[in-house]
Amino acid sequence: MYLLLIERHRPYRLIYQEALLARTSSAHKNYPLLKEKIRRRSAGFAGELQFDRVCVEYHAGMPFNIIPDFKIPNYQIDAICIFPSFILIVEVKNISGLIHMDGDKRQFSRTLNGIITGMNNPDDQLYRHEKLIRSLIGGNIPIIGIAVFTNPSAVLEIKNIKRRVIHLSGLPFVLDELVSRYRTAPKIDSEHYTEQLISMQPPLQHSIPPTIPHPLLEGVFCPHCPSIKMNYSRNYWRCPGCAAKLADAHLLALQDYRLLIGPTISNREFRKFTGMQSRTNAWIVLQSCNFQTIGNKKVCAT
Repeated sequence: MYLLLIERHRPYRLIYQEALLARTSSAHKNYPLLKEKIRRRSAGFAGELQFDRVCVEYHAGMPFNIIPDFKIPNYQIDAICIFPSFILIVEVKNISGLIHMDGDKRQFSRTLNGIITGMNNPDDQLYRHEKLIRSLIGGNIPIIGIAVFTNPSAVLEIKNIKRRVIHLSGLPFVLDELVSRYRTAPKIDSEHYTEQLISMQPPLQHSIPPTIPHPLLEGVFCPHCPSIKMNYSRNYWRCPGCAAKLADAHLLALQDYRLLIGPTISNREFRKFTGMQSRTNAWIVLQSCNFQTIGNKKVCAT
C-alpha cells in the first residue's frame, strides 16, 4: 500500500513573471498588471499544493498514484490520480466568491464584491481532458473528472452539471465514494498507466525569452531589502541599507538574466547587468559559478 506522488514544481511561467516583476520599475504602467498576474498564478499553484496535501493524507490503506501538472502539447491537467480500478482527472481552482456553473448554457462565472467575471468553464475543460486520456491509454477504464475548489470562501452554485464539483474539504468523502463504487470493477495496472502517461510528456524546454518592451532594472538586489542594490567589495556583496554581507547574492541576478535575456552571458554583460565595475572581479565571480566557457570572448552558459 503506497502513494506515488511526483513532486509538483513551481510553474516556469510564474518564476519568469516573478523575475520580470523584480526587474520592472514600480512606476511602469505594466507593473500593476504583472503583479496581478503573479498573484493569480501564485494562488493557483498554492491551491494545487493544498490538493496534493489532502491526497497524501488520504492515501493510507489505499494504493494510488498521482501525476501532477500533466502536460503535453495543447493540454495541461492539474492532476491525474490513478486508482486500482479507475482514473481520476482533477481540475483545481483556487478562487473566492460566488461561483456559478450552468451546464445548459455551458457558462462559468464568479461574483465577487458585486462584480461578475466570466471564466473558462472547468466542466468543459474536464470533458476535453477525459477524451484526451481515453485516447492516450485506450481500453474501457473508467475515467472520471472532478472540479475541486480549494478556497474555503468559495460558494458554489451548480446547475445541471453531471460531474462532481466540490470543495477541497469534501475530497476524502468523494474519493471514498468512488473507491466503493468501483470496488468490484476490473483491476488495472496502475504502475503501467502511470509510467505510460509520464513517458508521454515531452522534456521540459525553456524557449528563448521574449523581447521585453521596457527597460529592466539592473543590479544585484539585497534579499532583505529588495529595492536596494548591493555593492561588491572584498569578495562579498554588501547592502548599504541593512549591512547584509553575502558571497553569492549574484546567483539570483544570474537566474533573472537567464530567464529574461538568455542562456549565455559575457563578462561585459555581467558587469552591466549587476553594476559591478571591475572586469577582474566579474571574471572571478563568473569563474566561481563553474559555467561552461564558449568561444574566445569567454561567454559563459548560465
